[in-house]
Amino acid sequence: MVLLLALAIFAFLALATWAVSAACYRSTFADSTDLTADPNRSTASACAVATVAVTSFLPLPVNYAAALIAWGAAVYGGLNLSRGRAAVLFGYLAAWSVVTRLVVLGVLTATAK
Repeated sequence: MVLLLALAIFAFLALATWAVSAACYRSTFADSTDLTADPNRSTASACAVATVAVTSFLPLPVNYAAALIAWGAAVYGGLNLSRGRAAVLFGYLAAWSVVTRLVVLGVLTATAK
């Protein structure tokens, strides 16, 4: 039961990372319709969020690298973005992934006995 709760928390954090990064991406470019108009967007984002959530159980340096691989596969392979715009979205995903890992570490430190 604890693992299922942890998976739900990790899935929420990965979904929040994707949503905030997509919002930052939209605010960066005046014409950001390429992200929302992509027919593969929901599939690519869902697969990446699920992969990041599952790999969050790995130890910290490894789970961040696995998350970057999943985000990169979704951005560069799953979405039809130009290389420059894909790099911007990937940068946002990498930065917000650091923030979510710091949140998890902070919660774990605060609740440790």
